[in-house]
Amino acid sequence: MSDLNNDEIRALAKAVGLEILDSDITDVNYSLNAIIEAMDGVDIEGLNAVEPLAIILQNGEAQS
Repeated sequence: MSDLNNDEIRALAKAVGLEILDSDITDVNYSLNAIIEAMDGVDIEGLNAVEPLAIILQNGEAQS
């Protein structure tokens, strides 16, 4: 997988209601791409067969 660029990271952040300051984007870019690279190395047998769980928000609404 290729690294995410700053515009893609900002779009992902905006989608979940976050704003990344210009002063932070370089650090966020490095950290996020490092996490993605590390996760690419995780290969747990049967993991793709497990359905994701809903995220329960503080106000009680479920998000899937």
